[in-house]
Order: sequence, then C-alpha cells, then structure tokens
Amino acid sequence: MIRRKNALLDTALACVERGIPVQAATIAGAPDGDWITDADVARAAWGVNEPPNLAITSCPTVAIWRLPRIAGAYGKRLYEQERPGIWPPTMQLPNGDWITCTLQPDTDLGPLATGVEYIEPGTPVVIPPSTTLDGRLRWDGSKFPLHPLPSAEAVLSKVLRAEEEYVELHGRLG
Repeated sequence: MIRRKNALLDTALACVERGIPVQAATIAGAPDGDWITDADVARAAWGVNEPPNLAITSCPTVAIWRLPRIAGAYGKRLYEQERPGIWPPTMQLPNGDWITCTLQPDTDLGPLATGVEYIEPGTPVVIPPSTTLDGRLRWDGSKFPLHPLPSAEAVLSKVLRAEEEYVELHGRLG
C-alpha cells in the first residue's frame, strides 16, 4: 500500500527543528491543543491519516507580521525588485491582508507602515499546507521553514516605502 506524503507532518517537524512552536488547529483555524516544541509529540499529532491544520507563533527564531492589503502587496513587489537572495514566506488572507515571516528584528525598526502588526508570541497563525474553510493555504516565495528568513528591516522598510509612495500618488491609503 502506497502512503501519500504528509506535508503537514513534514512542515510541523521542520518548524520544531528550527525552534518554532507548533499547534494543532481546526479547519476553522481555531487552536486545538497546546504548543508543541518536541519532534516526537509533533509526529504523534500530525503523523495520522487525517492530520489537523498547523499553526505557528512568533518566537525567537521567527517574527510573524500582518501587512495591510495595498502596502503589503506593493511592498512585496518593491522587495522582489531588489532580487534578494532570501525571500520571505508570504500568504494572502481572505480579506486581502498578508501574513509574512522574517527574522526577529535586532534593533528598533523605527516607524512602520500603517496597519503593520507584529503577531505576538502565543498568538496562533494557521500556515500552509493547512486547509481552511477558504481552501488550501499557500506560501509565496519560500519553502518555509526550510529556507533562511530575511531580516525584518529588509521587508518592512519596503512596506513603509510602498505606503509613502501610495499616499503621495493617491492622497490616502484604502
């Protein structure tokens, strides 16, 4: 009997190995259990025929950010134009906003674009390859968490620049 690849288990294990706590989540995205930091516990939770969705949280090895729809999209394009060696994993939310992951900032980032929100440690964020009520979640630009993460400054400075350019052109952010 051929067994399908369990992408949720692979991702959960990769997160735990990188020091990122994982948590089971329901199809609606609600947390369903405690934070897991042990590979054997992760294997038990996701190594089943019908694995649960997967949530992570900000921690010392990853900062999770919510970016506003317009500034986030344009900021992503500005970042791509620099042809960086490291791409941030980015996922679009049903409302058009974005979730992206970076390294934790080393210093104060200064001003951030309006609507940029740091997702506090302990706050679960459901990540790909989870399936939600809106369909399968997908990352853009990365094989998170296997690839290194870019700095928060490199990504968020482009989102701030995008907001500034948008406001200059259109007078306000929509």
